[in-house]
Parts: sequence; C-alpha cells; structure tokens
Amino acid sequence: MDYRIKIKFKGPLHIGLMDGVSEVSDIIIHAETIFGALMNAHSKLFGERETEELIKKLMTNSEKTDLRFSSAFYYIGDTYFLPRPKGEDFGLLPRLTQPKKLKKVKYVQEEIVFGSAKANVDDVHGQFLSKKKIEYQGEFNSPAIVIERPRVMINRLNSSSNLYYFSEVHFAPNCGLWFYLSVGQEIEKQILAALRLLADEGIGGDRTYGFGHFDYEIQPIELPKEGDRYLLLSPYIPSPEDYKESTSELAKEVIKSYELMYRTGYIHNSDKKAKRVIMFTEGSVFNKRVDGRILDISPEGFEEENNYKVYRYGKAFLLPFKGGSQP
Repeated sequence: MDYRIKIKFKGPLHIGLMDGVSEVSDIIIHAETIFGALMNAHSKLFGERETEELIKKLMTNSEKTDLRFSSAFYYIGDTYFLPRPKGEDFGLLPRLTQPKKLKKVKYVQEEIVFGSAKANVDDVHGQFLSKKKIEYQGEFNSPAIVIERPRVMINRLNSSSNLYYFSEVHFAPNCGLWFYLSVGQEIEKQILAALRLLADEGIGGDRTYGFGHFDYEIQPIELPKEGDRYLLLSPYIPSPEDYKESTSELAKEVIKSYELMYRTGYIHNSDKKAKRVIMFTEGSVFNKRVDGRILDISPEGFEEENNYKVYRYGKAFLLPFKGGSQP
C-alpha cells in the first residue's frame, strides 16, 4: 500500500546533519533517519528480536514485506514539494530573462514534476517552483527557520564549562514536512503502529525537551507509473544486483545525473563510529530502476560487545517522471 504522510510538528525539531553532531540541524529528514526512528519504535512495541527479524525480511526484497520511504520534504499548505531533479529545467531555461533564478530553485511542486501541471516563468518563487503563490504567516519568509541557542556543556572530570550553540528548526504556520511510504501487506499493521508511537515519542534529538513531537495525516495515494526516467527521493546505496555487469558504460546507461554524499557518525549511546557510506542523494536521476539495500555498518567487534547490529537504510525510492528538459 502507498501512502502520503503529512507531518505537523508540535514544536521545534533537531535532526543532526551527521549522527552525533548535536550543534547543527538539517531541515530535510532523510529516509534513513525515518527508518531508524521507526525501527526503534517497532522495537519498543514488539521487542528487539522481532525487529531484527523484520530487518532480515526487508533485506529479501519480497513484495509482501517490502518497506520503502522517501525522505521528508516541505509542504506549504496543501502544496507538496519534491527535490528538483538534477539537470532538469522543465523547459524554462530558454524562456527565462534571468536564467540565474532557475539555479536557485531547489524544490518543485509535485504536480510539475509528474507532468500534471506545466511550469511557467512566473512560477519561480525563490527556491521553489510552484503554480501556487508562496505566502507565509507572521515573521516567516520561508517554510522553516533555524535558530541557534547557546548551551553550556559541563566537563564531568573537572567541572569546566564549554559554551556551544544548538540549532532548532521552527516551522511556519501551515508548513511542515511530508514523505511517501510504501509498505507490504504482511508488515503494514506493525509499521503503522510504530508510526503512531513515533509521533508520540518524537523524532530527532532532544525529544525529552519536547523536540520532534508531531501529529500526522495519512492518505492512501496512487503513485505515478509513467515516465522516461526516474527521480530518486531517498538516499541510495547501490546493491550488487543493481549492476550485475559492473562496467563504466553500464553505469552511464543507468545513471543520468547525480550527486553523492558521505554518511557516518557516532552510534547512539556509544563512543563507536559507524562505517562511512557513500550514498546517492535525493534529486538524482536514473534511466532505469535500481533497488538499493540495507547495509550493516557496525564497526568491527561492535555486535559481539553489544549484541546488536547497526544498519544504514539505502533502499531507493524511485518514481518515474518525464520532465521538460531536452536530453
């Protein structure tokens, strides 16, 4: 079943740009963060052993136990935005008198991406490409703002103090984040139960102070099925099956335009650092479907010491689209 999950935050949010870095906050919630938070909630509901078994099922890529998320992107009112596909201009570049405006666009209205609405030059609103006028309430001039607040860290050994800044994401009224969820029939009830618990407990850092708590709306949807290329909406780790005949020419055939990012960081409640992973970012464009994988990123000896593994979610959430750029 395919759903749209619309998140309405009750207070500020803190999502570290890298695990264990508490001073900096990202605004987008990557799919791997949603996966980790949901698996943690699942473990609290059904037990660690059941969650470990679930993750093993997810690795088999069976349709009945498949679980895929997009990352969480902006919505403004009832307008939902997706990351701008890499290299895509939606046919606007030749018509713009100031082409630099297009370079600033990071997010595109869902209907424009999938072709049910055609973009015009007057649809460019700063970092958004939207058929609807972009308006904010109060003092906001964007869907979210990041506020840095000073905090003091006390050294436990010598009681010395260290000042640092902690970033909080605050969303404008009627704005927030949303994501796609595709879940197999066999595990759907468990995943939706974990989502309800996650809303109560919150996502991200400093949840005990009220950060990351949210209400949500869940809406069954029908995902696009037509297009000549595929837009990546989640960080993606290639699997060997994606490139069985791994050659540079095949890679060019599969990948149209892309961007990479490093993901690493300290493991929760541990001084150990997870293995570093290179991932394709949201907005990358592929000529063919790829699957991705869930990768064991446990450092050497970690499982023996702690009796559990650490995973990085890297399954590809791809949707077909046609776009408007010339090939």
